[in-house]
This record gives sequence, C-alpha cells and structure tokens, in this order.
Amino acid sequence: MTPAHASVDKRFDSKGNSRLGRQPNHGDEIYSRLHSRILDAIYPTGGKLPSEPALCREFGVSRPVVREALARLRAEGLIVSRQGAGTFVQQISGPPLRGFPPVKNLKDIQDCFDFRIGLEGEAAFHAAANRDEADLEGLRLSWEALERAVGRGGSANDEDFEFHVAISRATRIHFFTSVITSMRQHIMVGINLADELSSVRQDQRMRLVRAEHEAIFTAIVEQDAERASAAMRHHLENTRRRLFDGA
Repeated sequence: MTPAHASVDKRFDSKGNSRLGRQPNHGDEIYSRLHSRILDAIYPTGGKLPSEPALCREFGVSRPVVREALARLRAEGLIVSRQGAGTFVQQISGPPLRGFPPVKNLKDIQDCFDFRIGLEGEAAFHAAANRDEADLEGLRLSWEALERAVGRGGSANDEDFEFHVAISRATRIHFFTSVITSMRQHIMVGINLADELSSVRQDQRMRLVRAEHEAIFTAIVEQDAERASAAMRHHLENTRRRLFDGA
C-alpha cells in the first residue's frame, strides 16, 4: 500500500522511498524494540538476551543490523556481553525509573486513553514542528512495518505501538519518548482489548486504523503541526469509542 504523502512530498518517490540517498536505518527499529523490552522487564536485569541469529530470525534483518542495535544498548550500559556466555541485561545505574501502576479495570483503560489523547496529541504537534530528515526516515520505517503487518491480515499491535514511539522520537523532546515507552504495557492492554472486544469487524477496524495512522503520518511529513495533533487526537478518540461505545 502506498503512503498518501508520496504524491505531495517530493523528497519521496511514488513508493514512499527517500530521494535523499540515505538508506533507512533498520538498526533504529531493532534498537527501539530491544530498548523497550529491557525497560519493560521483558528482558529482566540479569536475564540473557536471545542470540544474534535468533534476533535476526525474529526481526527479519541481517546480522550487522542486530549488531548495530546491540552496540548502542551496550554503549548505554543497558547490556553486557560475556565471552562464551552471551549478552545479558545490566542493572541500570542511578535511581529506578518511576513507572505507572498496573491496569486493573476498565476505568483504568479509559483513563489511559484520556491521558494519551492529551499527551500524544502534543507529541504529534511537536513531531510535525521539530522533525528532521533522520526522524522522518525512522517514522517512515515504522509506517512501512505497520503497513506490512496490516497487509498480512494478522495482529499489527507491536507495529502499532512502535509507530507511536517513532512519533515521540520525532518530537526531539525525550520526555515524550520516556513516558510513552514506560506506558507500553498499559497501551498494549488497550490495543489488545480492542482486538478482542471491538464491535467493529476486524477487517473494517484495521482499514479505519490504517487511515487514521496515515492521516497522522502525512501531517507530520508535511510539517502541519495543528493537523498532526488533531489527527492523533481523532485516532485515539475513535479507538476509545470503538472499544467502549461500539461506534
């Protein structure tokens, strides 16, 4: 599926590929996913990461791409490699990150949506206003991953979340990324629940979600901050309605 912005932004060709001569950095996407898993304790402190070949198979990328992502995590002190043993998560130095209480009921999910509408509406605004070409490349990579997942007809929940994270990075305000990545479990509860409980048919819902994401993406590409914010708020409000109101 071809992004709508391709015809209006001359920095991209008809397939949405950059004309800037710089190849998409797949290492950014892999780094982001591994980083989120460490912060979410999916890979707990002291735990061993999957081997490089296993990560290559899981993410569908080459070994140099995985090594690039691991090198960044290693440089940040999040992981350590032990010869002959593998790669392990290190204890994060400094005060522990303050997390959010777990989701316990539907009211918590509704409150999470209300919080996200304000937070991510602002994130989309700043992403459109502040993003540079490297940010746009990372965002396009996340968009394409989401498109492929939707095209396969299965779950696109991980790709959905990573697209929102890519928007937070494009703000160039690290607080947005820190908050959104720390909310991964809470956000995924809402996304997964929408899969299970939405009264809208799966194929119809995915078409709606795709169109809403594309509107956000196009506004950020075109650096229309007000429209990007409105599109993000519209998407999250609609997601909440589809889940709770059957709209």
